[in-house]
Amino acid sequence: MTRIIIPQLDANLVDVTVTRWRKHLGETVTSGEALAELTTDKAAYELEAPATGTLLAVFAAEKSVVPTGYIVGLIGAAGEADAGAEAENEVLMAAYRGPVSAPAPSRERAVRVRATPRARRLAQEQGLDLAKIQAETGAEVLDEAVLAPYLK
Repeated sequence: MTRIIIPQLDANLVDVTVTRWRKHLGETVTSGEALAELTTDKAAYELEAPATGTLLAVFAAEKSVVPTGYIVGLIGAAGEADAGAEAENEVLMAAYRGPVSAPAPSRERAVRVRATPRARRLAQEQGLDLAKIQAETGAEVLDEAVLAPYLK
């Protein structure tokens, strides 16, 4: 049993797209024969068979994106199996996708309150919340006249 593994084609390569399979399940392949076409963000490559035998399994469908080191298929004699290949792929995909975390709590965007300098000073002296006053009054710019009803 021989695993068909996505090679590290480039130093910066993280993943590839399996563009097209040239061989299908059950077909006989020879070592060095093109099995699939791989596409990266920079180039297209042919994935060659690492051994001669029958294509027993395909773990990556066409148009799927997989990380380097991923086992895309198995070559061997009819009836052979590799039970650990799928489990290794699951571990590799989990590491590739990264940890699943809860979304960060969203913070409301701070509302900019437009107020005159005198209105700001009065609000600070009186302990008034300018954002609340602006929301209640609907005033675009707060000045002393808008603050008058709120002053002690």
